[in-house]
Amino acid sequence: MAIHSKRWLAIACAALMLASCSSAPKPDLAPSEPVVQQPTLAPLPTGPLTAPQIMGALKERTFRYSGAGRNGTVTYYADGTFSYEEAGKGPGTGIWQASNGKLCEARNPTSFLPKGTPSTCQPISSTGGSFIVGQMQLLPQ
Repeated sequence: MAIHSKRWLAIACAALMLASCSSAPKPDLAPSEPVVQQPTLAPLPTGPLTAPQIMGALKERTFRYSGAGRNGTVTYYADGTFSYEEAGKGPGTGIWQASNGKLCEARNPTSFLPKGTPSTCQPISSTGGSFIVGQMQLLPQ
């Protein structure tokens, strides 16, 4: 009797598995891409900027930069580092720090900047839609 029960159980399981794999028509579902939630970013501040405002406005954000014969993209990270892609030259990294009314940056050595750069601080201002850092404009992406 135990052998028949085991066979019966195996047959029932197999039937359930086949039923779940039936080729019954399914609603037409369009392929979908995974939904990626982007963090909500605060609007850019305006007026004179304090160091905490600069840090809050730049960290974990990517900007397109242009001016002074250079352009590309830069991403500022909360740990005080940044990465950039200089158009026509390539990628690079560096460190950044905010000071009241100024943004300080130092670039690490790259193939196109073999010695890197020392830390320099440039005045930073905001229009509410972009930043002006020295002669460079930063537009949020």
